[in-house]
Amino acid sequence: MTVAAQVTWAETSNSSEATLLKLGGVMKRLFGKADWQLKPDDAISMIEQDEWRFYIEIEDEKVWLEIEETEDGQKRLGLSGDSVPDAVFESLPDNPNQ
Repeated sequence: MTVAAQVTWAETSNSSEATLLKLGGVMKRLFGKADWQLKPDDAISMIEQDEWRFYIEIEDEKVWLEIEETEDGQKRLGLSGDSVPDAVFESLPDNPNQ
C-alpha cells in the first residue's frame, strides 16, 4: 500500500540554478503524524517502488510529485499539472521548523 506524504519544506542550493538537496514534511500514521526527510534520489526510489507518494498543497489543492527525466537521462522530481517545480520548491521553507 502506497503511503501519501505531504512535503512542507525543501532545502535548495543557493546557486543561480537552485538544486533540490533535501525535502521533508509529515505523513499521517495510525496514531498521529510522523516527520520525515529524504534526499531527492531516495524520494524518487520510493515513488518508483510504489512505497510513497508525495504531494505539496498549493492553494488548498494537492499537487503530486512525479518523476521527470532530463535531456541527459537524469531523473528528477517534478510536479503534476502546470506548476513549475523549481519555483515551488524554492517557495517552501528551507527549514522543517519554519
